[in-house]
Amino acid sequence: MDEVKRIPCMKCKHYQVTFDPVTPRGCKLYQFKSATMPYILVKQSTGKDCASFEERQKGDVNSERSKKTDFNDPKYW
Repeated sequence: MDEVKRIPCMKCKHYQVTFDPVTPRGCKLYQFKSATMPYILVKQSTGKDCASFEERQKGDVNSERSKKTDFNDPKYW
């Protein structure tokens, strides 16, 4: 088998944690869950390295959290 180019899936905007103990990793773009890192499954299935890697923007992770009200803020007490 060819050498697999290591792709940092956890930095990709399509990567997701599924919270399923059997298949904890997933790819929103290809719509699958897996026990292995998604780039490995893509390489095994297609024979090519994942070409859909898009680095997550810094604000993407906390964008939902920033919209929520922080009740630990002293202005509410």
